[in-house]
Amino acid sequence: MKKILFIGLLFITKFGFAQQAPSDAQVKYALQFFAQNLKKHDVKNIASVLDETFHIAEYRDRDLTNVLPQLINPVVLDSVYFDSITKRNNKIYAKLTAVPKSGPNMVSWVRMNNFLAFERIGHFEKLMGRVDPVSQELQPVKLLTKTEIKRSSGMIFIEMEIAGSNRKYNFLFDSGAGATTLSESLATNLGLKSSQQAIDIKTAGNGGKFKTIDTLNLNIGEVKIRGKQVVVANLSNLQKVTGHQMDGIIGFDLLKDYQVALNLDDNQMSIFNFGYFENLPKNIVPIYLTNNIPKIDVNLKIKGIDYKTRLLFDTGAGGSIYGNYFLNAFTNGLVDKIKNKNTSASMDLSGNITKSEMGTIDNISIAGLGLQNPTVAVDLPTEQPAYGFDRHGLMGMSLIGKFNFVFNYNLNYIDISPNKTFTVPLVPLYVLGIGFEKNGSKFIVRNADEKGLAYKAGLRSGDELISINNVTPENLDQITQQLRVLAKNKIGVEVNRKQQKLKFELSKISI
Repeated sequence: MKKILFIGLLFITKFGFAQQAPSDAQVKYALQFFAQNLKKHDVKNIASVLDETFHIAEYRDRDLTNVLPQLINPVVLDSVYFDSITKRNNKIYAKLTAVPKSGPNMVSWVRMNNFLAFERIGHFEKLMGRVDPVSQELQPVKLLTKTEIKRSSGMIFIEMEIAGSNRKYNFLFDSGAGATTLSESLATNLGLKSSQQAIDIKTAGNGGKFKTIDTLNLNIGEVKIRGKQVVVANLSNLQKVTGHQMDGIIGFDLLKDYQVALNLDDNQMSIFNFGYFENLPKNIVPIYLTNNIPKIDVNLKIKGIDYKTRLLFDTGAGGSIYGNYFLNAFTNGLVDKIKNKNTSASMDLSGNITKSEMGTIDNISIAGLGLQNPTVAVDLPTEQPAYGFDRHGLMGMSLIGKFNFVFNYNLNYIDISPNKTFTVPLVPLYVLGIGFEKNGSKFIVRNADEKGLAYKAGLRSGDELISINNVTPENLDQITQQLRVLAKNKIGVEVNRKQQKLKFELSKISI
């Protein structure tokens, strides 16, 4: 009983401490402890004071056990001390001066949280020849470049340059990709050699085994991204689904080094350094990184009951909410509670097709911003997967596209704000039971489900779309825009089937 009581008192003490900023004496002690261990090359004690989000450049999670000793052990220090301690935005900053046995002093900055755990240590970045990211946080933000966003099927595409080529290439902006990807066909055309052995990489979809190009130089406007390892994959299937030229996929490699702002109202992407914005963000959403992909906490309302859960924030997914086995269990049988149930299919980077149960729920709330009647697809595999405890699925561009947002992986947050489409009602287009694929200049009906409204209206897989709602589409986005009219009115569709023109009418969809 005494042991239980002791543990309870310890918890109360720690919890109480977490609610207030640490004293100056506590801050100085924590810094002194770190300085002593850095000088002694005590990797174990240094690792013990690192926050769970701590990373060095692109290295985080289990990689740190190898990276830390390689950085700390070769540098013989005569002394280490701190000064210029300051508190800002609920963080603690201090300037670190490391005096080596020989050579010039090394000056950098560290950042701690109110638990006195180190979130970033610029000293390690400088040992790797990088710019100290913590020192940048204390300066006003600088705009590095601005580039145009192109949209197709709701997805975000940006133009990039590849060193050695004078052309610009279209890359999908995918926050759910742990690594940047280059299409196999483009790599072949440019004569880029990939590794002989495929390695296991977490990237778009569920990941898989891919060959890589170990060093590639890329440019986005004025920003030069040098020496990055990229995945090589066949993107032809995804290109057909998105209806846009896809030369590659931009993932974590871009996001980790900069603040990246996407304004979908103006279709502009801006890249900043790690400085601070004069106007503080209002809708901060903390992000949790695993395998270099971000998860956020959201609230789902299902049949009047609130469920707080964690979803992958995935700009590379075209749907609304995609739930896994664990979300179904967490919500006590979501697959039986969704409204307007139907079946759906989705494809990942490896070309794997997954069928799911699809329907709508009451509401999803992100940082207090609520959207009514979001669509949820639930995958229930025959065998329970070994992953998923840290997240219950993903959130795609059907929802994300209603916000403008800023990624800051250095401080582990996304700042979101409603854009001009936020108040436009979500339309459950999945009840149509069809998809469209761009084949050259043609748009072809795919996967017409016999239970879907489109099939019942007369449309079939293989039909070539001529016009929709009296509009001849030029891209997949225009098709989607016209289908959303079904929230208010019925629309006409004209197709070409075996050299015969046919007309059908799609009925208004009840929301």
